[in-house]
Amino acid sequence: MRRGTAYITFAGRSVWALLNTYHAVLREGRCLPDKVHIIAETPCMPGTAAATEGIGIISRRYGISPPVSVTSVPCGDFAGATGTVLDLARNRVAEGYEIALDITPGRKALIVSACLALADAGIAPAHIFYLGLQGGGPLPLPHPMIPLHLQTLHDLAGGA
Repeated sequence: MRRGTAYITFAGRSVWALLNTYHAVLREGRCLPDKVHIIAETPCMPGTAAATEGIGIISRRYGISPPVSVTSVPCGDFAGATGTVLDLARNRVAEGYEIALDITPGRKALIVSACLALADAGIAPAHIFYLGLQGGGPLPLPHPMIPLHLQTLHDLAGGA
């Protein structure tokens, strides 16, 4: 029995990348998460309090209130972080949740190792979200303040 969607994201260098992707996912109706998990490399990735608060504010705007958890992993320990993501995904799948993975704010090495580990474990996320911005890196602005024609939300898993 499917219980809902567990949304897994990463606290990266920019809290805006995390919040703007989440906002785009909800705005476009791609999924409405029932749980949100933030993987944060500490101490090198600050902003988890702002990310947690922002997720709550954005969620309420769309009429949902998923619990938000933050799991800290040592900065630069990609193997350890990958194991954390894999354990989290396995547990949510065993509970009947589908996985939505937001790769926008994460560091490349962590994202690649996490995706490979999920594939090796036979866990296929229902969604792998990436918010692309024309003209470069993340803009330090809330999602609605960035012209929509400059943003493209991709679902690399195809939403299948």
